[in-house]
Amino acid sequence: MTDHLRPTMASVDLDILGENLATVRAAIPSGTKVLAAVKGDAYGHGAIACARTLEQAGVDWFGVALVEEGRALRRAGIKTPILCLGGAGPSGSAEAIRHELTPLIGDVAEARAFNTAAKEAGVKAGVHIKVDTGMGRLGVPVHLWTHFLDRMAELENIDVRGIASHLAQSETPAGEVATTEQIRRFEEAVTAARFRGFEPELVHLANSGAIVQHKQATYDMVRPGLLLYGYDPRGAVPQLDVRPIMRVRTRVLVVRDLPVGVGVSYGGVHQTDRPSRVATLPVGYADGYPRALSGKAQVLIHGHRAPVLGRVCMDMCMIDVTDVPHHVKTGDEVVLLGQQGEENISAWELAEAAGTIPYEVLTGFSERIPRVS
Repeated sequence: MTDHLRPTMASVDLDILGENLATVRAAIPSGTKVLAAVKGDAYGHGAIACARTLEQAGVDWFGVALVEEGRALRRAGIKTPILCLGGAGPSGSAEAIRHELTPLIGDVAEARAFNTAAKEAGVKAGVHIKVDTGMGRLGVPVHLWTHFLDRMAELENIDVRGIASHLAQSETPAGEVATTEQIRRFEEAVTAARFRGFEPELVHLANSGAIVQHKQATYDMVRPGLLLYGYDPRGAVPQLDVRPIMRVRTRVLVVRDLPVGVGVSYGGVHQTDRPSRVATLPVGYADGYPRALSGKAQVLIHGHRAPVLGRVCMDMCMIDVTDVPHHVKTGDEVVLLGQQGEENISAWELAEAAGTIPYEVLTGFSERIPRVS
């Protein structure tokens, strides 16, 4: 007996995930390590299942945002090194050390807190340090970098094993100049660290966008995220041969024949202008199907596209199946994301309809939609 009684679910193809990892490896220099970003529940695909598959495929590191995410992977039996991209936070140092998580540190106060926790645990703990080369979010500003390095050298229970930064515009074709400048600043920062005696094992900068477009930024390790899940962050047509690994589907709840002039969904913003067959689907914005898709998105049924009518509700939405050439009935499969027949709806398509980015679409599908593989 299943715990999930609704027909709405997300199928995750872990075999394709492994193939996407192989594609990324083929696109970078031999010997370059790969950190798989599995933060945000592996971009909405299920972090534990994805991490197990990637670990079996030989990925070198995992990247999470939070200590809690790293702890969950450890408790699931993941042994591969884990980098906490958001650091250990004001109170996460002891827990990070306990679960052998490596924080990415870009602040003197955080470094001192981690050093204290390491001393109390009786260990010399590894960290990576981060320089802000132009993201303006986390990391040491370049003009404070040498001062930060001098303070790090005073901390006896910290071992600096990596230096990193993050690119702000590698995912946009218009960001070539800014990305090139960030790469230049990063190399200067790494040189300054080495001059002061730091010997990082891993120098890393390239995210998915840079893997595709900025090969000079691969260094010792790359950090793919969206690419692993089958999407090129630089556009709907991937420059690498990666394929989406998730397909979100549901089934028709009920079909109704409506006359002309009937309002569909809240507010009556859609009025039928012809006799219409309208199917109700058991999926809504509480499932992560954005309300912004109201009247804009399409779904797939019997291999044909059908438009979403009116406003997406919390738990349901309606589609127009009048022009679907097959008789639509309760229980028919409907695909919201992915392939059905010759048609495909991508995260890029949904993102453009909702006025957002594919990252938000993928991570937005809620826990009410079970991930199955």
